[in-house]
Amino acid sequence: MTTLSALWDTLKSARAQRRGLAVLTHAANSLAVPLAGPLFAFLVIRFASVDLWGEFVRALIVAQLAAHIAGWGNKDYLLREFSRYPGRLAATWQKNLMTRLGLLLAVPVVLLVLGYAPARAGWLALCALGLLLDQAYDVVVLYRRAFVYALLVEVLGVALLALPILWLGPALTADTLLAVFALSNLAKAAALALRFRALATPGWAGGVDLRQLRGALPFFLLGFSGLLQSRADLYTVSALLGERTLGQYQVFSNLMLYGQAVAGFVLLPFVKGLYRLSYQASLRLAARLSLLGLAVLALFLPAAHLTLTWLFRLDLPPLMLVFGGLSIWPIFFYLPIIYALFKAERPAAVIAINVLGVGVSVLLNLALLPRFSLVGAAAATAAAQWAMGLAYVVAAGPGRKYWEQSPHAPVVSELPRGD
Repeated sequence: MTTLSALWDTLKSARAQRRGLAVLTHAANSLAVPLAGPLFAFLVIRFASVDLWGEFVRALIVAQLAAHIAGWGNKDYLLREFSRYPGRLAATWQKNLMTRLGLLLAVPVVLLVLGYAPARAGWLALCALGLLLDQAYDVVVLYRRAFVYALLVEVLGVALLALPILWLGPALTADTLLAVFALSNLAKAAALALRFRALATPGWAGGVDLRQLRGALPFFLLGFSGLLQSRADLYTVSALLGERTLGQYQVFSNLMLYGQAVAGFVLLPFVKGLYRLSYQASLRLAARLSLLGLAVLALFLPAAHLTLTWLFRLDLPPLMLVFGGLSIWPIFFYLPIIYALFKAERPAAVIAINVLGVGVSVLLNLALLPRFSLVGAAAATAAAQWAMGLAYVVAAGPGRKYWEQSPHAPVVSELPRGD
């Protein structure tokens, strides 16, 4: 009884309550961003058409790729720098932003060279700018724990996306959607700039600093390889299939990525403890988490089927959900191994395995898409995930030596993801 009373007193303490609130608001803010995408897709498909959504996705993935490259691993890099030099926070952030904006200047030129119409190139460049500016504040939100304000900003962004769609409906065009998307992200960036105006006042000390690009290169390579691995199938479908098919597949693939993210949510509360586990204990955790993955799939796949058929009204082959489940399950097994490799200071192995996943996905998509369409894309994605899972098993073999020799893990601000 005394022990329970002491535990209850601890839970009631102001410090514990503040920590609990921070965890809840961070989780809510983290969920708001991925949930905005399906809502946007749902509104466009239901009030306009899936063909229009496919045309928009084909354009948007270019802007997102450009913004990701210009982002250059800034979040994890800046978290490390803020921790090392807290007195230089504003100047470090300013220089990082100015340096990355310099990378973004090449976007409209590249788009025009690739043959995009000037108007479309302009909207895509504006989308990339909005994404870059909005994302620039992610690290500040995390560092300052301003999760409630960030959540309100995300709600604002969703409203700015939804209202024009509800108003224009069938009159929407792809360029209109790009404009809405760009302005939504720019508005969110403006709201965040207002909240964190101390970063730019009393004066602007930032300028281009190429040393930041060099320092953030490992973080960029890790994130970029993960991005390509998660979207290799979408890029290939965009290149080979029509807009209607692309629109359908984007909704399906995003839904499967959310299923993969469940593994991260399950493991997130145990990250600190995971770095303290022995090597063999980490591998046992991987096996146990894979069993949990089966239980998650038993709930997730029926829910995904209802979402696709009832909510989005998409008539996709049932076999796609089978392959979708097969693409999700390996994540539950190899995510703890990723942490083991990080603790062993072997991020290069994670990058190499991501590149392997990209190669398998692209090659199989090229072989299967012409004959099996979207079922082929889902099968290729599942095969890529299983190839990565096997590669992580192989990489975990020699990892014990590095693990035992390296008691400290590098700074990682969020769950490393196979996607």
